[in-house]
Amino acid sequence: MNHALANEIQLYEEEASLRILLAEDSGEMRRLLALVLQRDGHEVVAVKDGGELLDALAETWMDPAQPPFDLILAEQTLPGLPGLLALAGLRSHDRTTSFILITHDAAVATRAQRLGAVVLNHPFNVGAIRAAVRRSIEEVPRGAA
Repeated sequence: MNHALANEIQLYEEEASLRILLAEDSGEMRRLLALVLQRDGHEVVAVKDGGELLDALAETWMDPAQPPFDLILAEQTLPGLPGLLALAGLRSHDRTTSFILITHDAAVATRAQRLGAVVLNHPFNVGAIRAAVRRSIEEVPRGAA
């Protein structure tokens, strides 16, 4: 077995399965991200806009039978609720849920990092997605700045 594949298998086995809320308006990108995350053993709830993101979060907060999300992965240009605004709102109530913001805007990326998010810059590949997930679960959000 080649060394790179062995390392990837080891990382896969060490990673815990996460419950991830994926908010991406592009259907093709949403399917791609969900596929990568599911193939890595994560449970993915995928939504297409800010309203659906808020509904999914509210469902977990109001229904104790619903498990909470371990990670939120959101696009900055999400219709109805920009990703940074979702992050800021989340941080005002919850300082522990990991968050990955997808953006190409350096100023937005800086603000998101101050709020404890991991930033995934456009363009990205499968390795960058996996690295962002790993970083997000290793880093404890630092709260609002």
